[in-house]
Amino acid sequence: MFIHRLLFASIFIVYCLTTFTNGATLPDDEVEALISISQELRKTDWNFSIDPCSGGDNWLDESTPANNVTCDCSFNNNTICHVTHIIDKVH
Repeated sequence: MFIHRLLFASIFIVYCLTTFTNGATLPDDEVEALISISQELRKTDWNFSIDPCSGGDNWLDESTPANNVTCDCSFNNNTICHVTHIIDKVH
């Protein structure tokens, strides 16, 4: 079980770093949707001053791989991202 989590986290980190270096961004309407979702989930730790698909700051929680926003940044010649998964492990 630990190996699966470690593998998932490693793949996710590489994917996010690749996305970050490509400069792909999340469209404003999807950022607004994430803001609404964060309010509904009472998520106060999401930092909307950076792109949610960048994997930076708190968008990628390495200590808890189950708490993440996952994006696919392959749209429009790898310049546009779309959220594919939101995983929020409730404690």
